[in-house]
Amino acid sequence: MNTKRYAELFRAESRERLAEMNTSLLALERGEGVERVAELFRAVHTVKGMSAAMGYDEVRKLSHALETLLDLLRRGQTAITNDVIEVLFDAVDTLETAVAAVSEPGTKAVEIASTIAAIEAVTPDETDADSVNPTMEWPVQRPVSDNADGASSNLPANSGSPARSFSQNIAPSPEKAHRFVRVDAERLDTLMTLIGELVIARGRLQEVARKSSNPALTEAVLQASRLIGNLQTEITTARMVPVGQAFERFERLVRDMAHSLGKKVVFEILGSDIEVDKSVLDEVGDPVMHLLRNSLDHGIETPAERRAAGKPPVAHLTLSASREGSSVVIRVSDDGRGIDVARVLERASAAGLIEKDPGLLTDAEILTLIARPGFSTTSKVTDISGRGVGLDVVATKVRSLGGAVELSTDAGAGTEIRLELPMTLAIIHALLAKSENEVYALPITHVVETLVLNPEMIGFDDDGREMLSIRGQSVPAIRLRERLGHPPREKGGHVVVLDLPDGRMSLVVDEFVGQQEVVVKSFDAARGMPQLFNGATILTNGLPALILDAQGIA
Repeated sequence: MNTKRYAELFRAESRERLAEMNTSLLALERGEGVERVAELFRAVHTVKGMSAAMGYDEVRKLSHALETLLDLLRRGQTAITNDVIEVLFDAVDTLETAVAAVSEPGTKAVEIASTIAAIEAVTPDETDADSVNPTMEWPVQRPVSDNADGASSNLPANSGSPARSFSQNIAPSPEKAHRFVRVDAERLDTLMTLIGELVIARGRLQEVARKSSNPALTEAVLQASRLIGNLQTEITTARMVPVGQAFERFERLVRDMAHSLGKKVVFEILGSDIEVDKSVLDEVGDPVMHLLRNSLDHGIETPAERRAAGKPPVAHLTLSASREGSSVVIRVSDDGRGIDVARVLERASAAGLIEKDPGLLTDAEILTLIARPGFSTTSKVTDISGRGVGLDVVATKVRSLGGAVELSTDAGAGTEIRLELPMTLAIIHALLAKSENEVYALPITHVVETLVLNPEMIGFDDDGREMLSIRGQSVPAIRLRERLGHPPREKGGHVVVLDLPDGRMSLVVDEFVGQQEVVVKSFDAARGMPQLFNGATILTNGLPALILDAQGIA
């Protein structure tokens, strides 16, 4: 058998099983019950079978040793202690490395002898196991089900077949079972690229049809537009994945890091079923990881510090996702010490980064300071922090995705950082506006309303900043011409009211061209160029247009 053709499939399947192992181990460490041992056993058994079929002997040997220990744990013939759990965590880490080593070309071989020895050290031999009660079994909690008469039952597990007790009566019928096909992500990317080109072509066809007086052409274009729209929806839906797929791996990160820092943390994940485009999920992993690391290292105190502050010794760290309009919002919040504003100001003043009264800084201005490249309040560089790259990486990545970052902190009570991201990066709905005969696209995510600019609306605040009076409320004004370096326009114009994390802002443009679905193309700004754009697109007339970054303009 040519195993090379199946190596990628083995690697992908093994990664799923390894993720299940980590999730079950974390739950077992929290004391959630023996059923987690059975889940671990099944996942390890699957990897053992696949590796044996592929001829990956190192993975098979390690899986077999791990399976033996788990079988004894499952049958209650050895106790689950902290030492055993640590050995299981180390074994799963080694198994993950071994899977990559045997299935990825050019990867260095992994030494498994010491890991197997550690497993065997906590695994009683057969005579010791037999001396315990060989029929003794931990009580496995069966799912609670309703009987025909409406009464609930919670029956004991079948001691003769532990695996059977988990699966009987819960397998879906064949006609109700979901059917899945494993598809390479590159094919989905290619399909999205093609549908993007179709959307551009659809816009051009619609433009031609509008200028034509041919009813047959108009009808044909209308039907094609509807079919392209349906195809776009289906492909976009096919690329949507739950954020939980990316969030689950952070449980292990938080657990290991909290242990290394000597901190006690309860980590909670909310909204893991919220779906976003796979491209967004792939890009958001690093920013979320940096935020969790910052919370654990800088925000959350040690148990002794928390007791001294009158807090419970165990901190609470939450990672949540929710949908707000056409955006997905990811929040990382903790109940730690909050951001040390005095320390931030001290470092910022020393670096000459602030000019105004430090006591007047808002949360948004504090975020701007700590997100500067190289800015750090930690004087000592460690494996976790100190180089000033954490929030800089977060802000840069989120801005490149067309999103926004918002921070709120309360001294002694904790910090929350909010990431607002688009649901998809490929195709967005945009408002087209003109400045100095150039057309620009503004993502409609932040747009509240559009207005015609009247001279009576214009005013200034005490600092001389231009303000617009909109329904009795003064809103700061930004002129697009000024931001782009175009000469000022004496009269007329239109206004776009934007809702941003720092509050509402009004953007003055020359005129509106319309609305359009645009395909986002990557944009490499010239060195030293202001961060006013986060992409480019092709309009229905075939001309290119830059996509404005609302945060950058503000």
